Amino acid sequence: MTREELLAQMEKLVEAGDTKALETFALEHFKEFPEEVQSKLLFSFFNETLEKEAGDAQITEIQRQGLDALEKFSKAEPTQE
Repeated sequence: MTREELLAQMEKLVEAGDTKALETFALEHFKEFPEEVQSKLLFSFFNETLEKEAGDAQITEIQRQGLDALEKFSKAEPTQE
């Protein structure tokens, strides 16, 4: 799929409100998305899991750690395939 096709399909799933299908689609096509979209997806999945698993005080600390990790990822060199 092209970048435009991926984003269009994601948009359709968001508009339909089908979060399970959106999650499945995003995971199946994760490597095809541009890096900035991958980062947003990772943060979204991380945040959703966090909200399900932790209390408010823990959420703040884990979010801080997640942002630190994302910053490290953004500075990492891309791998060649």
